[in-house]
Amino acid sequence: MLSLLAGATFITARPDAALAHPIHMSVTEVRFIESRKTLELSVRVFANDFSAAAARYSRTRLGADSLIDAGRGLSYLLANIRVAPLNTAPIKLVSCGVTRAGDMLQFCLRAKVSVPPNRIYIANTVMTELFDDQVNVVQSRHGRKRASRMFVRGDGWKSMR
Repeated sequence: MLSLLAGATFITARPDAALAHPIHMSVTEVRFIESRKTLELSVRVFANDFSAAAARYSRTRLGADSLIDAGRGLSYLLANIRVAPLNTAPIKLVSCGVTRAGDMLQFCLRAKVSVPPNRIYIANTVMTELFDDQVNVVQSRHGRKRASRMFVRGDGWKSMR
């Protein structure tokens, strides 16, 4: 999916805008690991967009790498990606790492869950406060079951089913 996301940047870009990308999006993959009763999230974002949103959130002027090193990027991410069973408080997500590949960042988040994934809801407001056209795609997997949902500005909680 990372190559698809990066490829979309160059396919839709004008030659004079090769360094900028005309699309604002993130892709989150959610897996339920039955044996460990764990949700694992992989969140991919464009580094420059994420850096701008996280800097605004933390009221700093640091670059993407500085925001990550200082943990400010993670606090922004945790404030904007939330998972929760229906009608209960959000489940605590913790970092399991971050990597950078070119202009992309990939965050890993984990959460212990005590309910089946079909009773869990997710909200993703990453960068929607910054870009009017921001789209956050969330794909989930549990065994052979797969589901996809899309979040835009103003969207709330959506089922993981």
